[in-house]
Amino acid sequence: MTEQTRRVLKVSDLALQGIGPSEIARLRRDGTFSSVRRGVVVEGAPERDARRRQLELIAATMPVLSGAQGVLTHTSATALLGLPMTVMGSDRVWLNRPAGSSSHRRRQLVVRDGPMEWDEVTEVDGLLVTGPERTAVDMAREFGFVTGVMVADAVLRRSGEPERLQELVRRGARRRGNATARAVAAFADGLSESPGESLMRAQLQMQGCPEPELQVEILDARGFLVARCDYGWRRYGVVGEYDGVAKYGRLLRPGQTVSAVVDAEKDREANIRDQGLEIIRFCRADLRNPRAAAARLNRLLASRAPSAMTVESGAWAGPRRAVRAPLGAVWDDDAPLLPPGAS
Repeated sequence: MTEQTRRVLKVSDLALQGIGPSEIARLRRDGTFSSVRRGVVVEGAPERDARRRQLELIAATMPVLSGAQGVLTHTSATALLGLPMTVMGSDRVWLNRPAGSSSHRRRQLVVRDGPMEWDEVTEVDGLLVTGPERTAVDMAREFGFVTGVMVADAVLRRSGEPERLQELVRRGARRRGNATARAVAAFADGLSESPGESLMRAQLQMQGCPEPELQVEILDARGFLVARCDYGWRRYGVVGEYDGVAKYGRLLRPGQTVSAVVDAEKDREANIRDQGLEIIRFCRADLRNPRAAAARLNRLLASRAPSAMTVESGAWAGPRRAVRAPLGAVWDDDAPLLPPGAS
């Protein structure tokens, strides 16, 4: 698989080794084994990471399926392709089989028979999987705008093309959720650098806030770079930052302490304000309460009436061009996994 996962063990194989049901039950109780699905266990405690948990479930499920194997889709494809994960659908394997196959939803398996072209399919570790753009479109159709933007942004940043997203949306013109997928394809932007940035931007859009520019560069009066900010509202002279849980860890240089990084970030913020700009910060808590975050942003924008001076300010140099992430990279899951209903 795309990540190192624990080897799944079939209970029937353990029985052949002399480990019977009562012994397996005892090993589950003491934490030596944990269940992946009925008849399959792994060594150790239940996996807490959503991606690895889904990969274990795929490894436990695919060998026992009867009939055509099909193509892994939705959250299963997201896990295999290294795209940002969501808890929505991560407790099931998602599979698309040829037209005419029976569709059903079980506790740990969703099987559908929707139309799919071969140019929408790729292979990962010997498994057929929807390609990145098709996966983003499927996630948008199934789980909504916010989740769709998170996945589509990651696809565009890695290797995807906006035109490809739009083409796949056109192919599925009559599919349920396609209007949402169309909105995601129009809004997605490869300049977004983390799932948290994407989720926050999408949540603000859902709340009716003005759409920001991304990765704007702030210059001082001499033309030297002061900062690069996640978001920018040029008309108002406002920039924004999404502070993920791993942000300060990523900024650490060898031998530098977290407190030194925090002090440097305060100096950076002061320098931004010295250019006549205001800054607003968002964090994980704002993803859980987007209405309050949007109200805070709108109050700030309303307090800074648009002006020609703000629009023409030489302090604003962005947005910059997207830097492609490596094709095989697993997207940094530096964001809370949104619960059902948060999309």
